[in-house]
Amino acid sequence: MIKTNRDKIVKISVIGEVVSPVVGDSVYKISADGEPVVLPGVGGITYNIRVGDVATGWMADHVEPGVSVENRVTDRRYPNGQSRALNVLSCIGNEATVVEGDAKGDKGVVVGKHGGIEHVMVDFQPETMEKLVIEDKVMIKAYGVGLKLLDLPKVKLFNVSPEFLEAVDPAIKDGKLEVPVTHTIPAAIMGSGLGRSHVASGDYDITMFCEATCEEYSL
Repeated sequence: MIKTNRDKIVKISVIGEVVSPVVGDSVYKISADGEPVVLPGVGGITYNIRVGDVATGWMADHVEPGVSVENRVTDRRYPNGQSRALNVLSCIGNEATVVEGDAKGDKGVVVGKHGGIEHVMVDFQPETMEKLVIEDKVMIKAYGVGLKLLDLPKVKLFNVSPEFLEAVDPAIKDGKLEVPVTHTIPAAIMGSGLGRSHVASGDYDITMFCEATCEEYSL
């Protein structure tokens, strides 16, 4: 077991609400092939796409698996501060609890973050998703910011809860961190998200429009 400072990091509550999907003024988007399309995208309760499903081939643009959560409360002292706290402090693997509505008390887990729209994605069991409605509030026990690997102080962890780290079960070999992966992604096809000033929230897009590259890397 890799040694961490989990006993020294803070577990703190953040909250958001289930948010509706949104559609821009133009309605149409232009595909990589130049075709105008109308597709579902960010937000909402996505019933038939969850973490673990195939990520490609869907008739969608930036669709978010599971339940999309956002904090819309504003404060003149800290404009967007509560939204930023939800997105920065939440970590993959954190426990999420529905705190109102027919699904009150049901629990899920944080599975991702989406920059730009500033959503946190939460996975719930299908029976919970059927009870949820737009604007139901979800509280997250944010736990993971400040997590360190005590034997590898130069390796920086972001967006990872101690529980998720244990589930991944990385190893230290020859002084390096070894983490299991399913694919290797070439830097040349990384898109939106590159160049950000931090990686404490947000995401990176993978542009998969080059068939030769996708075939080479089994994407």
